[in-house]
Order: sequence, then C-alpha cells, then structure tokens
Amino acid sequence: MIKWGTLVAGLTGFFTVMVVGLCFGKTWSNTVTSATFAALAFGLAGHWWMILWIRSMASAQIEQSELEAIATQNAAAAKAEQESELKKETELSPDIE
Repeated sequence: MIKWGTLVAGLTGFFTVMVVGLCFGKTWSNTVTSATFAALAFGLAGHWWMILWIRSMASAQIEQSELEAIATQNAAAAKAEQESELKKETELSPDIE
C-alpha cells in the first residue's frame, strides 16, 4: 500500500510539473529536470504521509479494541452489581404471607 501511494504521489508530481512547465513555455530539458525533482519530492512526501496515516490507523484500532474491552468489563461489573443488589433486597425482605 505504501509503495503504491508513493508511486501515485511521484507520478502526480511529475505530470503536474510537466503540464505546468510546458504551459508556461519552458524548454523541454528544463521541464523534464523540474518534473524529475518534483516526482522525487512528491514521492517522498507521499511516502511520509502514507506511513503517518497507517500508523495512526493502527493506533486508532488498538485504542478502539482497548475501549471495547473496558466497556465489556464495565457491563459485566454493572450486571454483577445489579445481581448483588437484587440478592440483598430479597434477603432483607422475606415473603410475608
């Protein structure tokens, strides 16, 4: 995934600079040189961004699983507390008939 993101970013930078350079009437050699450096810069920026994005997604997934575990523990504790309160109520008020 990172490789494809880097490739797409590099190609985007290359073609963008090629189009802009040729539209402004720059010479072919200057445009190709600028586009090559743009491809490198865009590729490095895309690579950095993809790594940052994947790390944040992994971090969010870990955080979500931790929160789900805490919610499950809280639900189990609440259920146990309700059962103990119900048991205390039944012990304190015997059935009078």
